[in-house]
Amino acid sequence: MGNYEQHFSWTGVQIHHFYIYFVIAGIIAYYLTFKSDSKYKIEGFLLSFYFLTGNINELLTIKIPGFSFFEIQPIRLIYLLLLFFIIRKTLLSREKNPSSDSFKVPYFVLPLFLYISLQIISIAVNIEDVGLPDAMKTILESIAFVIILAGLRLMADQPTYDLVGKSIIVGAVITSVVGLIQLGYDPYFLRIGDERLAFGTVLRSNGLFTAEYYNSYFLIIAIAWTLTTVKKNFLKVFLVVLFSLGVISSFMRMSWIILVVVLVTYLIFINKVAIEKLLFAALTALALVLSLSIFYYQDIMNSSLVKERLSDSVGGRKGYYSMVLDNIDQKPWLGFGGLKNEVYYINLLRITQDRDRATATTGSLHSGYFSSMFEYGIPAAVCFTLFVVLSAIYYSTSFKKNLYFVIPFLMSVIFIVGNLTNTFLFLSYLSVLYAVHIGMGMGIRKIENSN
Repeated sequence: MGNYEQHFSWTGVQIHHFYIYFVIAGIIAYYLTFKSDSKYKIEGFLLSFYFLTGNINELLTIKIPGFSFFEIQPIRLIYLLLLFFIIRKTLLSREKNPSSDSFKVPYFVLPLFLYISLQIISIAVNIEDVGLPDAMKTILESIAFVIILAGLRLMADQPTYDLVGKSIIVGAVITSVVGLIQLGYDPYFLRIGDERLAFGTVLRSNGLFTAEYYNSYFLIIAIAWTLTTVKKNFLKVFLVVLFSLGVISSFMRMSWIILVVVLVTYLIFINKVAIEKLLFAALTALALVLSLSIFYYQDIMNSSLVKERLSDSVGGRKGYYSMVLDNIDQKPWLGFGGLKNEVYYINLLRITQDRDRATATTGSLHSGYFSSMFEYGIPAAVCFTLFVVLSAIYYSTSFKKNLYFVIPFLMSVIFIVGNLTNTFLFLSYLSVLYAVHIGMGMGIRKIENSN
């Protein structure tokens, strides 16, 4: 661990707290892994530890002097281990898979491969603007996404998937508690990354993550796991309420919307709860929120949540999207290859008056769909959109046969909605979760087909 400046912009960091938590997470991951019936203990342990440590595990990155591009990150360990696993299960395995197995892949995989192909071609065409290091990084991240997806599919092991789910739920309990401590007691407790205001002097809760939106999306995924796999009703309700409080404490409007979408989708279309009961619960929750808001009205109205997120930021994002639509005609088929180019620089400087954003040092186009269009062209954006939408459709037709498919379905919904106002291309943390879950969904389908 080192180079703390990129993770902490404040003084008084208690770095030993992170060491202690990593040890605790390792013990929990060891217990969950070896108590499980997983056939793949090493892969299962690493996945469990990864989900138990949010993305504060970025502190475990090991830099090789003189070779910063080849720094060892936890996520790189995962996809390298999964790459070896794929080679071991296919080229080095003595087991013979059914000849038809390799062809039983979902229809959403085709637009994924088309998207990656168009991305690589776009980067190659625009290599002078993109630069070789960024080009290699982007291409390797896309390949890593496929490796994660394929590796989880190839496992086809229900106990390993259950281990992932348990780790996510336990991790969500911890990050919820950390988030509530950050909100009500010590805003810098296990905080890493962003320190953004919610209202007054209160900071948004990051939990075990570098940003509040990663924390809230992780918690929503944990809610999907809880609703699907936890059997005891009291425990299920307790966990959903705890995780929902964690989402609310992030003060991120899109995560609030996605939380409502996921809960309503599950309750109406999957659990078949009567709409009258749902409306009553929603009105009760709304009344409680409005009652509490009376005490903090001035703080809320003067907060960055209202002034930035509900005003300037939306206008800024409209400016980003208009910029893409106004300039994509220059390179409609293959795009600009990335964000480091003259068109992006001039327009972002005009929109934001921020040189770091204009040079793509910070920020993005705040939409996965518009980003894929600007960077890689209209055909690539169409393929990316088809990929994420078709994955949701594919799993929406499957959970009537097996309730387990609810999880990759809801994960796809989260990914679709999340990409409306944020960029989650490969390999952001949410994209890793997406690859893991749709890969597990493919693995469950493989198990069913082999029975």
